[in-house]
Amino acid sequence: MSSLSSPTLVGRGPELDLLTEAGRSAGEGRGSSVFVLGEPGIGKSRLVEEAAATAVRTGLRVLRGRAASAGRAMPLRPLAEAVFSGLRGEEAPADADLGPYEPLLSRLCGLAPQDGAPLVGYAEAVLRLLGVLGRTRGCVLVLEDLHDADADTLTIVDYLTDNLPGQRAVLLATLRGGPGPALDLAEAAASRRAARTLRLARLGPAHTAELAARCLGHDDADKVPAAVLDHLHAVSDGVPFVVEELLRAMVDSGNLVQRQGAGWTVCGALNAGVPATVAAAVLQRVDHLEPPGVALLEAAAVLGRRFPVDIAARVAGLDRTTALRQLRHAARAHLVADGTTHGPTAEEPGWHIFRHALTADAIAHRLLPAERAALCLAAADAIESAHASHATESDDASEQGAGGAGRPGQIHGLIGGDSGDDLYRLAAELCVAGGQRARAAVLLTRAGRQAVQRGALLTAAELLDRGLELTADATDAPPEAVARLLEELLRTLVLTGDVQRVPELGDRLDRILTAWGAPPARRAAGFLTQAGAAATVQRWEEGLTAVRRARELLGAEPDPASRAALDAVAAHLVLNSQRPDRLESARALAEGAVATAEAVGLPEVSCKALNMLGYCLRPLDLAEAEKVFERLVATAETHALPVWRIRGLLELGALDRVRFTGTERLLAARKAADETGAVLMTAWADMHLTLAHVLRDDLAAAADSARRLRATARRLRLDEVELLGAGMDAIIAAVRGERDKLQAALHILGNALAGGSAGAVWGYADTSVWGWARGVCSLLREEHDRAMAEFTEADKVMRALPSTRGVTGFLGPYLLLRTVRGAAGWAELDGAVAGRLTEAHWDRPFVGWSRAVLLGREGRAAEAAKAAEEALAGTDVIPLARHLCLRLGAQAALTDSWGRPVEWLRTAEHFFHDRGTTRMSAACRALLREAGSPVPRRRQGHDTIPQELRRTGVTAREYEVLRLLGQGLGNQEIAEQLFLSPRTVEKHLASLRDRTGQNSRAALRTLARRYAHGQ
Repeated sequence: MSSLSSPTLVGRGPELDLLTEAGRSAGEGRGSSVFVLGEPGIGKSRLVEEAAATAVRTGLRVLRGRAASAGRAMPLRPLAEAVFSGLRGEEAPADADLGPYEPLLSRLCGLAPQDGAPLVGYAEAVLRLLGVLGRTRGCVLVLEDLHDADADTLTIVDYLTDNLPGQRAVLLATLRGGPGPALDLAEAAASRRAARTLRLARLGPAHTAELAARCLGHDDADKVPAAVLDHLHAVSDGVPFVVEELLRAMVDSGNLVQRQGAGWTVCGALNAGVPATVAAAVLQRVDHLEPPGVALLEAAAVLGRRFPVDIAARVAGLDRTTALRQLRHAARAHLVADGTTHGPTAEEPGWHIFRHALTADAIAHRLLPAERAALCLAAADAIESAHASHATESDDASEQGAGGAGRPGQIHGLIGGDSGDDLYRLAAELCVAGGQRARAAVLLTRAGRQAVQRGALLTAAELLDRGLELTADATDAPPEAVARLLEELLRTLVLTGDVQRVPELGDRLDRILTAWGAPPARRAAGFLTQAGAAATVQRWEEGLTAVRRARELLGAEPDPASRAALDAVAAHLVLNSQRPDRLESARALAEGAVATAEAVGLPEVSCKALNMLGYCLRPLDLAEAEKVFERLVATAETHALPVWRIRGLLELGALDRVRFTGTERLLAARKAADETGAVLMTAWADMHLTLAHVLRDDLAAAADSARRLRATARRLRLDEVELLGAGMDAIIAAVRGERDKLQAALHILGNALAGGSAGAVWGYADTSVWGWARGVCSLLREEHDRAMAEFTEADKVMRALPSTRGVTGFLGPYLLLRTVRGAAGWAELDGAVAGRLTEAHWDRPFVGWSRAVLLGREGRAAEAAKAAEEALAGTDVIPLARHLCLRLGAQAALTDSWGRPVEWLRTAEHFFHDRGTTRMSAACRALLREAGSPVPRRRQGHDTIPQELRRTGVTAREYEVLRLLGQGLGNQEIAEQLFLSPRTVEKHLASLRDRTGQNSRAALRTLARRYAHGQ
């Protein structure tokens, strides 16, 4: 019998036009996302397939993937399918096209070892693949049944919706319209105008009739018997799938027949044996199969719409050959896919799929509860047995160098690599259906562990939470099984950063382990996890309590691995505690952890400990800290730990920013983070780059870095990281002297800190933002009393902070301001604090000028002038620090008669005038008047004077005279041009010779011509 599906799409003209236009726009570089919503059978897949076919005809590349419905959602399955289809065939991109994203795509498809790459890395890799495939004509990504997708897949889809605009790619996704995470994603994307939703309605009577006619091979609905249309209208409710199934049931039953030359004729009661639901149509065809085929489909139905053939065959008691033969019969009966569209592929030959989700539901629900429970448990047994056998075979093959080649009867994996978590997940849900909840929890623990290994952290947490939920109702759950589940969940929550629940779950774990009589080392591991979580949320004393309890359990002589791990975490906690000896204690712990970890071969623990050791050394000796971070990078490179390598590079770049305002290693760290998909590290690099540009007074570059930082945070929905952008906005506003913008940014940060939502990011905000931004802004606005109060407040906060590793920037100006005011003396300048300040490029000139002020106050004028000039060495790249020193120090030099205060003030006045810091330039002019020096007049044209000439005091009128002189004009001609007297022109020329040091008219003319040529 030929298929009774309609050869054309019916009743979806406007919807198809919308999707077609989306594809056409994508080909022109206007990418978008469209979510097609609707109930089962409404025609979502058919509509999207038509749109994809149109896209193919116009030259667009189409990638397809579908979420599986077996058990709970399968991690990243639809994306893996789609990516796999894009990486194979003649049009597959070359590795060079994908650059650093090729390894991530390979891991996503199971073609390379898993290494726990960050989820956002996969998202960016998929986006890059779409860009490569669509760079000429465009690309279409079709993802079906998103309602069955896992949390990790939905997170990546959400990322794509925000980043496809401007790309040559379009996302077409289908999902059911019922409540759930997928619908929430679609509606949220639509609300922020990142996507469109297209909800399919049921067909009206006219379109239902047209669909029936098309299915029966007619163009005109009048050729369909009226009784058939009446029955379809009454039963199908306008659902296309139900229309097709009911027509097929009518034909299969012989109640609707096609007579040669007479069209279709009704030969019996159309509703005889056909209930009012589509389940009847499905089951009617099931019953026409042979008994082995019925048994196979019943076993498959409890597994879900997509099912592993081997498992279904084992449950039904069939060998593989018989099972495949029965599947062919089921395909001819349109119960399972026939292999041409959604059937098994070369990548997953061990799996098959029901033609529609309603087919599996109808078969499963026909079973009696006892029958269904028995089949579920039998399927769970088969999965565990088969997976254990497969694991053993893989181990044997590995030992023999066989590579694990597929053999008859072997369980085949999913696209994406090891299928263990998917199969364990499915087995767990089968156990729940069969009433064995404790067993299900054990299986979900295994599924969660393997999901973590695959990098699907959100899915892992979901699975483990589900297992924990099951143990609450399973009184027979063994304590050891519950403990393992809690241990796995705790580790996963720490990895995801969701650590608020860790204390409660950790206490629960310890109670279970204690009651069970678990070994002390196992209890200690639980407390170590709690300590790491406490450090993440800055609960330092709480974390130290957990470390202390772990040490008590391990005794006086813990094993080296446990000691190293504990010392590394303890170093982090102690360094940030309120303990007076925190720096020395943390350093000793970190050094011990490094030595032990290196001795017993624990590179990750070694990296963590080296990182903490570097933090301990930063407040003491930046050069020594640099050596430690270089060791961290070397260790990470040796042991292939890319995230730690990037972290080490980032710390080295941060040191460069402090020591000489360098950006080279920061840019290298940012590039490495970008290439590996470590987007959070990219954001931190942008923060440090922003600060470096601010110190260099390159505010345009600083604004660009801050903008990238905020964009990254918004794209990833990282609210705390977005606050970094607010902090950078505050600092940029401060160095512009824009107090209103500064206060607005500080208000945002203040609210976040008060609400406890920014603690992990802005633990040092009182000094790094409030101290720097508020004090420097007040200085630039010539509000010295206010600056003094703000710096003093920040200094008090800094001294009470657990660690000073993040504090730079305000201490130098604060020292000079206090010195000028007589509040700081030699005791401070000869102390350790001033010595450490000289290591910081920005702070160094303020220390030198503070010395000069004290020398001048003691009447040692020559020494003071020399100290001031020496302090200016190397400050060309930090012009704001240089000219703040000139402004503050020159005032003291005027008072105590040393150095060249008039020249310094004139230089500072020009700088602050040019950058728009008007209050400081006005203050410089006022001091020049007090000194009896000519004050630059700001008349029209002043801004056209070259900076070098402005610094010598050349006025706008004098520069006009110089320009005309350079054109070869004489005094009389210049006078006529400027409406001056020749005598006045001569006075201007004399002033020019004096200011510029040119001793003749010819020398002035040469100078004028040089400026005229841009020299």
